Amino acid sequence: MSVIYQFLILLSQGLLPIVALFNPKLKQFHSGRKEVFKQLKKTLDPTRKTIWLHAASLGEYEQGIPVLEALRKDYPNDQILLSFFSPSGYEIRKNSPLADCVCYLPIDSFKNARRFVQQVKPRLALFVKYEVWPNYMLALEEARIPSVLFSSIFRPSQIYFKWYAGFMRDSLGRFSKIFVQDQKSVDLLASIGIADTALTGDTRFDRVHSLSLQPKLLPKTVAPIVAAFVDQTPCLVGGSIWPEDLAVLAPALAQYPNPLKIILAPHKIDSNHMALLLETLPRELREKTCLLSQAKTKNVVAAKILMVDQIGILNSLYPLAQLAYVGGGFKTGLHNTLEAAVYGIPLAIGPLYESFKEARELANLGGIYVLKNKTDAIDFLSKATETSYQKQVQELQQSYIAQQLGSTKKIMTSVAELLSE
Repeated sequence: MSVIYQFLILLSQGLLPIVALFNPKLKQFHSGRKEVFKQLKKTLDPTRKTIWLHAASLGEYEQGIPVLEALRKDYPNDQILLSFFSPSGYEIRKNSPLADCVCYLPIDSFKNARRFVQQVKPRLALFVKYEVWPNYMLALEEARIPSVLFSSIFRPSQIYFKWYAGFMRDSLGRFSKIFVQDQKSVDLLASIGIADTALTGDTRFDRVHSLSLQPKLLPKTVAPIVAAFVDQTPCLVGGSIWPEDLAVLAPALAQYPNPLKIILAPHKIDSNHMALLLETLPRELREKTCLLSQAKTKNVVAAKILMVDQIGILNSLYPLAQLAYVGGGFKTGLHNTLEAAVYGIPLAIGPLYESFKEARELANLGGIYVLKNKTDAIDFLSKATETSYQKQVQELQQSYIAQQLGSTKKIMTSVAELLSE
């Protein structure tokens, strides 16, 4: 499998410049990596120690923020390097104040990995959740640099547990420590001979708890528009929405008899996706929909739906909601429910949630309403107006989240041990 992996990496490197000519996102993916090594040389101070954290994209970055903040606090003399795999993470957080240098991660070839590790010379490398890159892991091991994977979760269906995947198991085994979310993950890793693990939970709980105590403000360019739109009316926020979500939710919203403002943040904001979302809405809602990019404080007041064609502000919208829907559960698999649940509000999702530990546990407790069809959506909107249901959900969600806090502190205790060795 090692030979196949190396061949595919080399093939992707060769094809990427060609494919990028026809795909804007791949163009960013390719062009952003061209100057990485020059950027590192220009930005990092070779006389200072470096700690490197890698996140795949924006969601993993949010998951890594509590650790980044703790690293800043505990190791103020170290410089922090933050790398991203995806343009959707890098382009939005390339100016993150939590890092001294933010860059793309070069493609995982032998040459790139060794060059990157030799140039950065981190004294510790941290990877968020699922980021396991075989050549980088080998380069770190060769350089005797400790590495950790944190907030990870494992399932038997993953490649590491297949009979033919010894190469990927070896890569996973090169981590100095793996911090996981649940005991099942500890047991699965033990079954393939990986014992350097610790059950520390998920740093997303620390992140959303911190946000709930001090919510991020909306950008000044859009805050007055959103305020004028909501105007003290009960508000539903739909996060990471796909057309498949709206096909179930929108008919219920069209029939809803009470005053309600609806903010929809699509998972994708390209023109094709936005057009599909608008087409999915019933005509009476489509005619009262306004795009955030086109909204003004005057014309947005009469709108029923505000469509957020901007990435990176969903965390600032959930505090405005009296009820919420998190998308993906009718399409690709659920998106982040904790960002909404931390506010203790009635929350609904689609049926594809079993792979997501926190959603599964909250649904089992009764803290999340699972929609399977349009009738369920109508029932959810009705229940969300009941004071007793609101109180029940708030207590369940807040109690559950409180029990999961503290992951960052546990991880940082082990980090201190690794850095002192």
